Amino acid sequence: RVSEWRHLAKVDSEHVPLSPSWEGTGVRVSLLVHSRRSQRSLLGHWPYQSTREEPPGSSVGQLRFNPTVRHVVMNEHRDVTFNCSIQVPQELLRPDAPGISLWKDGRELHGRWEATSPEVVSVLSGSILGAQRSDNGSYVCKLNISGVEVVSDPILVQLEGLPHFIRQPEQLNVTRNSPFNLTCQAVGPPEPVEIYWFQNNIQVNQKPHISPSVLTVPGLNNPALFSCEAHNSKGLTASSPGQVNIKGIPFAPINVQVLNRTAHGIRISWVPGFDAFSALNSCSVQVKEVVPRGNVSLQDFHTSVPPHVYHIQQLEPMEEYNIRVSCGNEVGWSAFSPWITASTTEGAPTTPPLNITVSFNEPSALLEIHWVKPSLERIHGELQGYHIWYRWHNSEGMIVSDEVRLNGSMAVLPVVATNATCSIRVAAVTKGGVGPFSIPVAIFIPDSGKEVQAPSSTPASGNTDSFVVALGFICGTIAIGVILCLSIVIQKRCVETKYGSAFSGNDSELAVSYTAKKSYCQRAVQLTLGSLGVSRELQQKLQDVVMDRNALSLGKVLGEGEFGSVMEGWLSQREGPPQKVAVKTMKLDNFSQREIEEFLSEAACMKDFDHPNVIKLLGVCIELSSLQVPKPMVILPFMKYGDLHSFLLRSRLEMAPQFVPLQTLVKFMVDIALGMEYLSNRNFLHRDLAARNCMLRDDMTVCVADFGLSKKIYSGDYYRQGRIAKMPVKWIALESLADRVYTTKSDVWAFGVTMWEIATRGMTPYPGVQNHEIYEYLFHGQRLKKPEDCLDELYEIMSECWRANPATRPTFSQLKVQLEKLLENLPCAKARGDIIYINTGLPEQSPDSTQDSGFPQVDSDLDTGEASEPGSPSAKAALVAVDVHPSELWDTRYIMEEQLSDPVEEPYVPLLPCQGLEPGSRWSQASTLPASERPLAGSCGEDSEVPLGMV
Repeated sequence: RVSEWRHLAKVDSEHVPLSPSWEGTGVRVSLLVHSRRSQRSLLGHWPYQSTREEPPGSSVGQLRFNPTVRHVVMNEHRDVTFNCSIQVPQELLRPDAPGISLWKDGRELHGRWEATSPEVVSVLSGSILGAQRSDNGSYVCKLNISGVEVVSDPILVQLEGLPHFIRQPEQLNVTRNSPFNLTCQAVGPPEPVEIYWFQNNIQVNQKPHISPSVLTVPGLNNPALFSCEAHNSKGLTASSPGQVNIKGIPFAPINVQVLNRTAHGIRISWVPGFDAFSALNSCSVQVKEVVPRGNVSLQDFHTSVPPHVYHIQQLEPMEEYNIRVSCGNEVGWSAFSPWITASTTEGAPTTPPLNITVSFNEPSALLEIHWVKPSLERIHGELQGYHIWYRWHNSEGMIVSDEVRLNGSMAVLPVVATNATCSIRVAAVTKGGVGPFSIPVAIFIPDSGKEVQAPSSTPASGNTDSFVVALGFICGTIAIGVILCLSIVIQKRCVETKYGSAFSGNDSELAVSYTAKKSYCQRAVQLTLGSLGVSRELQQKLQDVVMDRNALSLGKVLGEGEFGSVMEGWLSQREGPPQKVAVKTMKLDNFSQREIEEFLSEAACMKDFDHPNVIKLLGVCIELSSLQVPKPMVILPFMKYGDLHSFLLRSRLEMAPQFVPLQTLVKFMVDIALGMEYLSNRNFLHRDLAARNCMLRDDMTVCVADFGLSKKIYSGDYYRQGRIAKMPVKWIALESLADRVYTTKSDVWAFGVTMWEIATRGMTPYPGVQNHEIYEYLFHGQRLKKPEDCLDELYEIMSECWRANPATRPTFSQLKVQLEKLLENLPCAKARGDIIYINTGLPEQSPDSTQDSGFPQVDSDLDTGEASEPGSPSAKAALVAVDVHPSELWDTRYIMEEQLSDPVEEPYVPLLPCQGLEPGSRWSQASTLPASERPLAGSCGEDSEVPLGMV
């Protein structure tokens, strides 16, 4: 509604504007002032015919507003009009006298006006446009003259319409078959307002209820919708529906995860299931040992929620436990979540070594200490050694006290004083800490150097002589057994030697060649894998590849990423020198169990691979992080030239660029196709194939690597991504971006992008296209553009990999055949030994300038009498005139060239040897190209990733 005010003063039949200050509130009021000489009505409002007669009296107390309508009843949203009029004598009007004001329910609505004309009759006309119920009330006009307030009779405005709801049925969660109430309240005017109830759109009450109405429902078995209708003489209004739900048993929790592990506790979290319209109040965590050690193995822990996190305590160190969770509300308990397996870390031993004995060896003047290691069940980890505490003291006080760490079950201490007592205690040590020390064992060394007593931490049974006799008998038996074993071994060795001498002559050869395979204690391997807390299935896969940490020496860091790093290392071998390896580690110290499991799953993928174009796992070892948490390390072959993408970038962007010929690039593609064919035939999806994830061996053979996202297809031919993960969107197939479905044909798409990377020598795909724009770009049929100097046949193979329909893309076997055929048809690259040129753009490079550039030095093995074919067969012919002769000014050789057509494309320096010679070949140095003609890398990082939402 628009508020509009008009204030007019009419004197001598002419309108004179007044200047009051008014504030609109939705009421439009026209205020008119009539001269006594006015003879006509104004603007269709109440007319007043003034005369020149004097008013009957001039007293202010006799002033009254003229009678008007007292009660206005109308329908809502219509205009309401009313007015007030009063006759004011001239002698009562002053310039500073306030004018008429309009009031509603005791509150002033508008400002005042002032009239300066002679004797007047003033009329205030008010209009409410599109009146609403908020405009209901009592309106009066007030005039203040000489301190006396004149008030008109009230005008009561009453608007009627459809019922208006004050309270509607609300959403409730109720117990099954339990009564509950719903309230519905509506008001007019007009009154009365009648209420009708509806359940699931079916009327409940045949007779209406007068508002407010309360509906009592005896109980429900199923959810229902309740609503009400309010009726009056103007019509009806329907309420919003209120949903009434039935409380039930909650759903089972999901996604139970291990957050942290200690020697005696495991901290877990879970996602609560649907609460069935009743808030969860507590959860039960059940824990049992994977291998029960006693009659009672199931433990039940209760915790209030939220938060949905619990720290399970009072567990045994180095043990595996099955864990599941159930949550409850006021109705009951949910089903349990599936069991998960987690293990505690190593702990300190809980018992000291047994049977500590100390003896004095007179000839060597040494104390010999012997003990028996604690039982395996009480060690709680892998035994690392022992701590020996000793103290020498005499009658004058303590002489010396110290603590040493030893391996084995025997120690030797020097005698530092005579006529003194030495007290000794021994404790076992694991990665979890130092266990309790044994009871002190004391031995006294007199001045004569002969011990006074032969102590032991184990009480002697019977008399001393019997014990000595029994001990001597046992030792003698053991000595005899050892002698017999040695005799048998020596005799067997002699027989084998004689048997070997029977084979003589030219026909003799070694019949059997056997080398003992390095092995470790099976129990120790199980404990090592168990300390990681990974699944039992993954532990079984890694059982035969776990290596001793002491066999691995780490060197410098070769590369670092967001979550991990690759280090140089040396792996000791039983025979031969140490092998140089690459060690992949997790960078974070505070990593979760899922991250450890994903890291080791990559190693498990490589364990069974045996192909020259697929990187092979050498082993896995475990070490403790700075927080004493087991950290896995994956051992891989060392690749001299690093990853393929970095190699290609160096070939293009280093200070001394090396041109990689087309033959070498196609050979790289063939190697990758061979490796991916091997993986696809074994039902493996790589899902992250790119040049950065391919490695170069010393012989320039490409190996497919980095299986961090690979998956095994156990059934069907596709894999659906199941959680949120960072994915390289510029290498992902169109169907994978849309539906998160991955097949072998998705890897074919990525292979096509990798071919484009190789052809452009390391450029970033889709330059200028942002990650979030990739899907729309591909969906509308756009693809990677043909690289400069790329063969049409090669780009056609790439395009086949990017077909929108995955079924029409070639297989890796077909791609391998096409690329091998293309490589065979290419002319062979030759050496540069006989190429004669002068670099006129930059100083001449020394022959050894590439030694530190990361490129293989294979040119020396090529035929130096041959030249090379240009890098692309599309290069146009040029006539070259060569005149080689001695110069008086420069003792050198040069080439003079006359260009008869378009410039010939950049020639190359071959990196791989090849046979054959093609005439008409040209050579130049890559660095002589102008800067504007050199290929540049894309502005975006090749490993740009964005999170994809997962089902």
